[in-house]
Amino acid sequence: MGDLQDLSGPFDPNFKLTDLTSEALARLVLMSGQLYLGADGMWTTVIRKRYGDDVALSCSKEVWDTNWKHEIDRPRKMMNIQGNDIAALFKCWQVDPGFAAMFDIDFEISDDGKHGKLTVTRCRTLEYCERHNDTWLQNLACNELDGPLIPRSAEYVNPKIKCKATKLPPRQSPDEIPCAWEFWMED
Repeated sequence: MGDLQDLSGPFDPNFKLTDLTSEALARLVLMSGQLYLGADGMWTTVIRKRYGDDVALSCSKEVWDTNWKHEIDRPRKMMNIQGNDIAALFKCWQVDPGFAAMFDIDFEISDDGKHGKLTVTRCRTLEYCERHNDTWLQNLACNELDGPLIPRSAEYVNPKIKCKATKLPPRQSPDEIPCAWEFWMED
């Protein structure tokens, strides 16, 4: 691990990411998540303006129906995540730039590993939707995409992992959590 906090100094033609401190790398991961989800949001906005909400919904579903497996497979490979239990699933999400790197999430796993909880304590997507009073985008993100993709991701890691949302938007107050999910292993 390097000792550079940022790139405010002179240009170094031999710079490598490993020259950065862990804190600087963490900021880059967060930025990657912001760029990743920001591009998705901009793309959705353009499609909505040009072709309407129905086409944007259909296109977004098609894009994410082909992309979500990469959000499991790539972290598993890059971070050597072993196993097919709830802990393995949560590890994938902990390093996914479009998930836990972007949102504030609390993960809990029972001592026996057969039950888990995921609580989103801050969701920047929901905050955006609330700020702009965009209930259509909130429905797309929370119900049309994440609603089915979170269970599909769980079952992709292991068909015995089941889950259900215990809290979804809309919320009555910004003090409420955005969403929460319970996970369990079927026998």
